[in-house]
Amino acid sequence: MGVPMATLKQMMKVLNDYDIEPDILGKSGDYNSGCPPMESIVKSFDEFNKNGKLSSLIASKGHICFIINDRNRPTPTHLVIEYFFQRFPFMKSKVDVIVIATGTHKEPTDIEISEILGDEYVRLKEKVHIHRSRDIDQHEYFGETKRGTPLFFDKRCLGNDLIIMINSVEPHYFAGFTGGRKSILPGISSYQTIEKNHSYSLDPMSKTVQLDENPVHEDMEEACDLFLKDREHLSIQLIQAPGVVLTDVKIGDVGGSFERAVNVAKRNFCLPIRKKYDMVISNVKEPMNKTLYQSQKAMENGRLALKDGGILLLISSMNEGIGQEKFWDLLTMSEDVDVILERIDEGYELGFHKAAKIIQLTKMANILVVSEIDPVLLDKGFIHGFHTIESAVGRAIEMFGSRPDTLLIPDGSVSVPMYEGE
Repeated sequence: MGVPMATLKQMMKVLNDYDIEPDILGKSGDYNSGCPPMESIVKSFDEFNKNGKLSSLIASKGHICFIINDRNRPTPTHLVIEYFFQRFPFMKSKVDVIVIATGTHKEPTDIEISEILGDEYVRLKEKVHIHRSRDIDQHEYFGETKRGTPLFFDKRCLGNDLIIMINSVEPHYFAGFTGGRKSILPGISSYQTIEKNHSYSLDPMSKTVQLDENPVHEDMEEACDLFLKDREHLSIQLIQAPGVVLTDVKIGDVGGSFERAVNVAKRNFCLPIRKKYDMVISNVKEPMNKTLYQSQKAMENGRLALKDGGILLLISSMNEGIGQEKFWDLLTMSEDVDVILERIDEGYELGFHKAAKIIQLTKMANILVVSEIDPVLLDKGFIHGFHTIESAVGRAIEMFGSRPDTLLIPDGSVSVPMYEGE
């Protein structure tokens, strides 16, 4: 059974067959989607390199470490790598290591690494180091944050003259935004460091596009500052948009580049709506559609546009299944959601925040999911599963009792509906 990525045309056809004319969460209009990605990169680097600032920095360093995203983010890393080695060919001999910041994600395959690095893969593959969060011997202790998060960071990122971080910035459902400090935490942090930091995601202030007073973000920021203390670094923050490879690039220190990138990302990803809807259909695109664990981000974005008592319909391939085991074991431990919430209160483990978010959603809405996962399995986690969009929409109409007022989100993992009434 295969559930391919749904195109907008396919979803609209199904809805029209059921006489549903949805509103579509569209582009913000504040970015130039017609600008070639490499042109944006060259323009941004040329501006940053005025008076030879970047050239001098690279020329003065003998040992360089890159920290880059894995394939769980759509970051066009290869374009930046390509730019560096074309513009500064002497740099290749200075690169000691390229660290793939997996956090707790699954180790990337050789094919995935080649996609990340692009044309430079053959020349760079021997310098690639994959971060493994559960290998405690691979990490060095850096103390604790003010909130008590123990800081263990990958040793392969130490002992270099310059650290270059390539990241992308888009909304995140409990860290506020991805990017910036995420290269360090969770990127190159140990499992116990990530688990403690993510436990703060249960705080009400840990939510989409929220940075002020967000404990997850503030803890990540402090951890990043402690790691980079006395270490020279360059932060490259790429900004995309729904369906757009690249709109802008911000370069500089990690704090400043992240802040400037967030300002652009808000315009690109946070899209206004004038009302809330009976049904929200949130479609998940690659690479976020591999598992339920990753696809859940699109649920959190979709719920922002949903009326109480409504229907959240998620469309995602999930060809790799559920994902993180602890999350699903918790979500399926009891048919009583209060029992599950009590277990979370007893002590946080990584993945519990995802289960908590789904349970919170079940209290306000019905969750329907179109995926490759067996519907019987999904039913154990308070989710109505389907293998086709047609059957899911048909069931939604039955549940609602009429044709629901519907919002369609073509790229649910990164598109954030912002209700103007709140």
